[in-house]
Amino acid sequence: MKNSNKKGFTLVELVVVIAIIGVLAAILVPSMMGYVKKSRLKTANGNAKTAYNTAAGALADLETNGIQLETIDITQNCTTPAASVPDLDGDTVDGVAYVTAIVQNALAANGNDGGEVYINGNTTATGVWGAQWHRKSGDKIVGQYPEAPSTVEKAEAMKFGELKLKNKA
Repeated sequence: MKNSNKKGFTLVELVVVIAIIGVLAAILVPSMMGYVKKSRLKTANGNAKTAYNTAAGALADLETNGIQLETIDITQNCTTPAASVPDLDGDTVDGVAYVTAIVQNALAANGNDGGEVYINGNTTATGVWGAQWHRKSGDKIVGQYPEAPSTVEKAEAMKFGELKLKNKA
């Protein structure tokens, strides 16, 4: 009988290692998916806040130029920059087009992840308005500002284009 000096793992040892890796993967994958959804929610809420703050700045620019928009209703795909931003020095200024272009340019910096934005409400001092953002049509996670959803479940229960805001007291 030959004395074998071959070194290596037996088939049983390899199967045990593969089984351990499989168990670890079965435990980690669902928790990682939860982290991914939470990250997407934070991104959605952050982009909604960016849209809101950008629109607020554009509305302030309009007001400085003597144009007051009392209500606003915008739905815009923001994956590409606006072709042009309307000039505020002309006789006829389209305030909604101005706000839309400014918001579109702000979110288009994200490229294909610029998403789609919805801004709606009464923009007067006593009014209530807000912004929603989602990555693409049919995306389950919708971000909103103000009153951002705090959990993934709340974000998935929201419908894009239906702001749920409390009235100012």
